[in-house]
Amino acid sequence: MRDNNNFFVLGAVVGFVCICAYSLGLTAPLFFDDVPNLTANHFLQIDGKDFDDWRVAVLSSDSGLLHRPVAMFTFAVNFVAARDFSPASLKVVNLVIHLLIAVFIYFFCRAVLRTPALKDLRLGAHQCRVVAIIAASIWLLHPLHVSTVLYAIQRMAQLSTLFIIAGLLLFVRYRLRWAESGASIGELVAAGLWLVLLGALAVLSKENGALLPWLVAVVEVTLFRGIWCGSPSRRLVWLGWGFLALPIVLITVVFLVSPETISGRFAGREFSLEERLLTQGRVLWRYLGWILLPNIIDMGFFHDDIPLSRDLWTLYTTALSLLAWVGTIVAALLLHRKYPLFAFAVFFYLVAHSMESTVIPLEMVFEHRNYLPSVGVCLLVAIALFQLAASFERLRLRVVLGSALSVLVVLLVIRTNAWSDEMTLARYNVINHPASARANFFYANALFKRFEQAEALGLSEEEQRTLAVTSRTYFERMHAIDERDFAALVMLYQLDTLHFPGLSKDNDWLGTLEALAKTRRLQASDRTALGALVGFSGTAAGQVGRARVGLMLDQLAERYPGRMDLVALRYKLLAGQDNTDAAQLLVLLERAKQVNPKGTEIYAYLVQYHGSEDIANSYETIRDWMQRDTKRRELSVIRRIFDN
Repeated sequence: MRDNNNFFVLGAVVGFVCICAYSLGLTAPLFFDDVPNLTANHFLQIDGKDFDDWRVAVLSSDSGLLHRPVAMFTFAVNFVAARDFSPASLKVVNLVIHLLIAVFIYFFCRAVLRTPALKDLRLGAHQCRVVAIIAASIWLLHPLHVSTVLYAIQRMAQLSTLFIIAGLLLFVRYRLRWAESGASIGELVAAGLWLVLLGALAVLSKENGALLPWLVAVVEVTLFRGIWCGSPSRRLVWLGWGFLALPIVLITVVFLVSPETISGRFAGREFSLEERLLTQGRVLWRYLGWILLPNIIDMGFFHDDIPLSRDLWTLYTTALSLLAWVGTIVAALLLHRKYPLFAFAVFFYLVAHSMESTVIPLEMVFEHRNYLPSVGVCLLVAIALFQLAASFERLRLRVVLGSALSVLVVLLVIRTNAWSDEMTLARYNVINHPASARANFFYANALFKRFEQAEALGLSEEEQRTLAVTSRTYFERMHAIDERDFAALVMLYQLDTLHFPGLSKDNDWLGTLEALAKTRRLQASDRTALGALVGFSGTAAGQVGRARVGLMLDQLAERYPGRMDLVALRYKLLAGQDNTDAAQLLVLLERAKQVNPKGTEIYAYLVQYHGSEDIANSYETIRDWMQRDTKRRELSVIRRIFDN
């Protein structure tokens, strides 16, 4: 009983320290993907009184094939409870989830240490608890996870991790019993149903949840080795290894039979499938380095300063990284019986990264992708610390553990303090990653926002001038780093037109944008930049270049005929002109409807147009809208039209 109390006190202390450290960043403003997914998502901003509002809210995300309804439900609850998307209300919930996952990791690691493959470690119940709480504490306090917990929208990754760890814990506990005494059909069905439920919750939080069955296979082949009723089952061993290899075989078959199915999805990226796979070999080692040696200077919100691997040899680390991974995997396979925990950590890490670090055309690097993969590594580190202390009589475990956790706490506090406000985070990012185009833009934008608020902040003219010049310097630096990005060019065009007319004569930023629009592969982030350009073109200062902006949008629409966001921007630009012929707007909208017959995005603009021109056509448009909106995601929008 006394040991249990000691563990409870230790866990409570670690949790309290974690809460104190993260409290420094709980009130930091929302930014980046938080804005389009939360604050700009009016479907989530409900009062909670109407069931259909809840239905629409949980389906309101455009991320992923399934819209991530579990995560979106929690965000809707957040809004109903707080009556707003305040940073604190969102991030406190993220912190609670982080603490809850750590509890599940403790029980999961404790169960893993009792598996048949780890009997040679000769750990008693007390020692298993010690190692488990070390592993959970390292994971909980690791500074790498700050960009998951304090980045509100990454609750999706948190919830997926929560349900995956819960599913693995369930499997290991059942499997321990089956390894000793087998299982009845009813128990197998019950375990299967629970795994399906937890897997579904994980997938509906974020698509990474689909990795649960694959991670179950990792646990089976490395830690249970087919043991059933006290003896190995050859059939179960082959089943486990077959299931572990199945996803790799399926992807290989798809690529060989229809390579365009995978490679064709990279048409919207500035890199190819081959370049992504080569680069990820290096990135995965860098991730692992952050987990084992948390160098917070190398961490940051943006990592676009990591160069692409265009081939095997231009960057010598590309071939070395891939060769090292081949060696590591071969070693894990050959030594999985002698060193099962090493094999478990390797396969767990690679499988947990497999969805976001292989063939899906996602951006190259994000720290939050390590939230789940780091679990196995943390357990391996915990065992290493425990055995290090046991190997030296004078080296007490308390000293080893206290030293390791103290370092993590200091680093965690430094990182959470950096996330305490947008300006501080932006400054840290650009200091640590001066070659990152996005870090430079983020800092420049933070300075520009402060410049726009200068009067409210009571800043002097000299301070305002300094802010404007410094902001422009970093925008120009971003453009120098990445000449093919829209964002810096849009801001430089706006800044020079408004505040640096002398420089605007020497720099034809709008002309550069027009040239770039002919070849640039549109990214998701370009929508914000083009939106800012259209907004500025609607002002008195920007009307000089309005016609050129319109032609540029027409060119982009021709290259991307299915992009309704481009049509919406063109409509907004035309609608804001006093001399626009109404027929032009109708032609634009009708053409967009024909190009994308299954889309619904254009109908709000059609209703807006007909509402002022022809009420009968307005009702007919709403009828067509409802027929196409088969999931009734936009029913609340249509209802508001009638309410008004």
